[in-house]
Amino acid sequence: MSTTSQPPLVSVIVPMYGVENYIARCAESLFAQTYPLIEFIFVDDGGKDRTVEILRGILERQDPSLQARVRIISKENGGLPHARKTGLDAATGEYVLHVDSDDWVEPDTVEKLVRMAVGTDADIVVYDLWKEYGDRRKRVGDTDESVADLDLYRHRLYTYEAYGYVWNKFCRRSLYDGVFVPRYSMHEDIVFSTQILFKARKAVHLKEALYHYERMNDLSATRAPRGVRRVSSARNMMDLYRHYEGQDPSPVSDLREEIFLRAAWAGLAKDRGLFAEYPFLASAVRAIPLTQCYHIGVIRQSILKVFLLTRFR
Repeated sequence: MSTTSQPPLVSVIVPMYGVENYIARCAESLFAQTYPLIEFIFVDDGGKDRTVEILRGILERQDPSLQARVRIISKENGGLPHARKTGLDAATGEYVLHVDSDDWVEPDTVEKLVRMAVGTDADIVVYDLWKEYGDRRKRVGDTDESVADLDLYRHRLYTYEAYGYVWNKFCRRSLYDGVFVPRYSMHEDIVFSTQILFKARKAVHLKEALYHYERMNDLSATRAPRGVRRVSSARNMMDLYRHYEGQDPSPVSDLREEIFLRAAWAGLAKDRGLFAEYPFLASAVRAIPLTQCYHIGVIRQSILKVFLLTRFR
């Protein structure tokens, strides 16, 4: 329940970089929200295009009371994870909603999320989304089973059976206190989500598609070559493990073998430098028993073991 008798303030955080073709749609969907107690925090991550100019033009046409609730923070380019963290550091709301600047939301999104969070006394409300492909769309979402079991949810992030997005998880701002911030944009949201799910007491599922995920933006981090994405993701996960190493329980103490296998496969297939960067990785993977329960299957596990036995004795 809200810590006060008043409806809670919500911080909406929007990182921006190179989205001059999308920011108007995003901002207008946010400024049309039916819930009145929102502070909007737009973080300009050092972009060189007209994104901020367009945003300011839209803001000038808004009611002065709304203008007073909008902040635009400009910073040197540091990547999406640190742009999110900049927004979190500036947020003062009891709850946080992340929105990527090439996406948009339904006008009653925040109102419905607040009602669900307060009504169920949940730390996190997970909700469904539309994947937008220009002339077609696809509705997707997590299952009630995953959301109800927070440990299961964390595990399913690493087997792609659950969605790791931070923007489909409306949550208490306090869950982000002290979080580890990843280096790279690829799967940065899984790094954040792993930590907030571990800290949460209760999550609930709102089975409504309120978020529109733009899949046609050619400048999105998900458009990078697959090998680059795989290696960046592996480094993010390994850094997360190393950050919490020695703490038990921790957000990743029960995920270490999954993280190691994924990183080792990326190292074998795309970048052998991963084994030098994380010297313990080879011996850790050699010690993992062959099993079907990991995202990296038994055949690939066997290939890894042969490679590691011949390369790292």
